[in-house]
Amino acid sequence: MFWVLLRREILGHLITFRFAITVITCLLLVATTLFIRINDYEQRLAGYNAARDVHRDELLATRTYSFLMPKIDRPPNPLSIFNAGMDSRIGNTLRTYYTHVPVLWDAHSHSSGNLFIDHFYRIDLVFVFQFVLSLLALLFAYDAIAGERESGTMRLTLSHPVRRGSILGAKYVAAMTCLILPLIISFIIALIWIISTGSIVLSGNDFLRIAGILLTSIIYLSAIYLIGLLISAWAHRTATALMLSLFIWVVLVLVYPSFSVSMVDQLTNPVGSRIYSSEKAIQQILQTVEDEGQKYLMNDGFEGESEHFNVRGNRNGLHVGLSHGSTAAHIKFRAYDWRAIHPESEKRIPLVIRYHQFLTPLKFQAAEKIGLERLPALEQTRFRRAKIARNLLRLSPAAMYNIATQAWTGTDLYGVEDFFEAARQYRRTLVNYFYDEDAFSSRQWFASDKGVIDVDDLPRFVYQRADLRTNTSRALPDLQILLLLNVALFLVTFAIFVRQEI
Repeated sequence: MFWVLLRREILGHLITFRFAITVITCLLLVATTLFIRINDYEQRLAGYNAARDVHRDELLATRTYSFLMPKIDRPPNPLSIFNAGMDSRIGNTLRTYYTHVPVLWDAHSHSSGNLFIDHFYRIDLVFVFQFVLSLLALLFAYDAIAGERESGTMRLTLSHPVRRGSILGAKYVAAMTCLILPLIISFIIALIWIISTGSIVLSGNDFLRIAGILLTSIIYLSAIYLIGLLISAWAHRTATALMLSLFIWVVLVLVYPSFSVSMVDQLTNPVGSRIYSSEKAIQQILQTVEDEGQKYLMNDGFEGESEHFNVRGNRNGLHVGLSHGSTAAHIKFRAYDWRAIHPESEKRIPLVIRYHQFLTPLKFQAAEKIGLERLPALEQTRFRRAKIARNLLRLSPAAMYNIATQAWTGTDLYGVEDFFEAARQYRRTLVNYFYDEDAFSSRQWFASDKGVIDVDDLPRFVYQRADLRTNTSRALPDLQILLLLNVALFLVTFAIFVRQEI
């Protein structure tokens, strides 16, 4: 009897006008979104390659160690086609200073050239599934029980030797079969289109991540359908079930995610005691370095307190002050390239070398100390708000679906932060390189008149996206909550349906 019911339910869904219209709309939106997203990715990839070439040329033109400030670039994530997330919203070019530990908002962006996408960044495949297919799920569910109760079909069905659990199970399996059909077709179209471009290279793990997105999409659609089925079992009239289903859809999918994020931004104050204490500690660290430098100049045996030691010649200079966020870090970054030094100044060159030999390691250490103060403080402000918003968003299946798929693709905040962690590790590698080369104790730290530095042995920045295990661990909490929500909704719907008078 179950298979008879299942066949009837599937045919009932497939021949409806709403199913045909929604599937056609979904596939058209998927095709349009793929065209826009793939074009955007190719433009961002071209921008990344061009920026990397320019930055490599800049690096090759560097003549002194103090001018070594490599710019590193974050490549666009190919899975951002499925869920763009934070991939194109966070800076993708970062200059590494030996006197500064980089954090999330120190980066700059080179535009993709697609102003439409830069403005409507949320339009992606997950966006289509989240809105269009979820609406289809509710349209399948709102009259599944209430409609048959009103028409008398349910009473006729129950006059046969069939259990109510079988009726409910057949309705669920049939609806999910019809929902999964356009979903799988969309994924197949996406994969064929992506592979055929030739510019997008997916690894074996990327295909597993896409499988994770598909699984999460199925679980999400199941939760939305069960919400509609619960309303249909509870409501006595089809019109009531429809209005209530649409209201719940608007609240859970449209209103609540935006409202909860804006509420967190307004209620959580980024300035607190932790920020003030960090700023005070940072200022003390900076002042200590400044005092040590001034003390050295006062006792170095040279008249005056100039760090140039009155050296004359042809010089290029760069002065950089760093200030980011509420925890400002102003380590004076001075880079020099003396391309010619007056013969009379040669006798003062050893003084300059000893000065940098003394002060530069202090700046290294100060930067590390500031990083230890700045990172936890910024973690408490920006990441704390992100975590609060994430927990609030878990009251919405649509928001959980978005968060989980961002974790699968690696376009969530933590996935983008992986790049900056790699940048911090690269900075430490660069500092170790300076120590190994004894760079700040050499003439080539500030002068290229006796020969330029060799950048061939300079450590190269290497960045790889998080591995599949990390993506899975980040997506698993929201996936588990969605699964538990499915179980709870089905049990409540079953309890209402079996106790109801038909």
